[in-house]
Amino acid sequence: MSASWQLSVDWPASGSTRVFDLAQQMYTGIPHHPNHPPYSFTLTKRHGEIMYPDGVSAAAEMITTGGHVGTHVDGLAHVSRLGRVYGGVDVTASQSYADGVPDVSVHELPPVLAPGHLVDATVALGRPLTPADGVGAELFERWFADRPRPRPGDVVLVRTGWDEKWTDNAAYLGVATGAPGVDVSGARWLTDHGVVAAGADTIAFEHMPSPALAVHCHLLVDHGVPIMEAMNLAPLAAERVWDFFFIAAPLSIRGGTGSPIRPLAVVPDTTAPETTV
Repeated sequence: MSASWQLSVDWPASGSTRVFDLAQQMYTGIPHHPNHPPYSFTLTKRHGEIMYPDGVSAAAEMITTGGHVGTHVDGLAHVSRLGRVYGGVDVTASQSYADGVPDVSVHELPPVLAPGHLVDATVALGRPLTPADGVGAELFERWFADRPRPRPGDVVLVRTGWDEKWTDNAAYLGVATGAPGVDVSGARWLTDHGVVAAGADTIAFEHMPSPALAVHCHLLVDHGVPIMEAMNLAPLAAERVWDFFFIAAPLSIRGGTGSPIRPLAVVPDTTAPETTV
């Protein structure tokens, strides 16, 4: 297993930039899928309980969360088919509650630093999405017809508008109603274009319900493409930022199947005054 990662990355051009935070805030009560435990938070020390000289005190907290709660990445150990994950690795014999899934653990997942593209399905369709809407190859082709197309090594993020439902747990999760998302044709389009990761503003990325998790299997099991979920893509969409440099990294959780992330989009600041030397 790798102790650490070293990557060679084509960094964006120097100059003034703007950075967009694409993570949802974490607080008690955020949406979580029924298959995963909820996020919770408590202070373990309040200011004034333990005092240092000169009136100094410190506060601290404890958080508990599932690896697939809040804005997070699905690692390659998250989904298997017939007991095998990406690369044909049989994970059933080595997994344990104490040590997790040591093969293709999320701590081995490299950080993602790559050109990124936002696909806003609400703009593409000209209306709010409903749970009946799948995001497929035809929509991707239409979106990129007059925009820079993803190249191998790029990241594609899909906005369904579900990020606006974040504070309404039932509507956001869509357990009873389903939720829009990428369908199998869309997943194949993404891998045909060589994406290194994909993400969306929904809890499950793929069009739900999906009893056999066909999109997860295609991306994670068949192609080794991590999936980022529960992203906040509204800030990018509000400013019509469709292309950017993307940064995200999982926590180094040994044996983990997923991890919270803090994804960022970096774009040139066209409003900054030009400087001369």
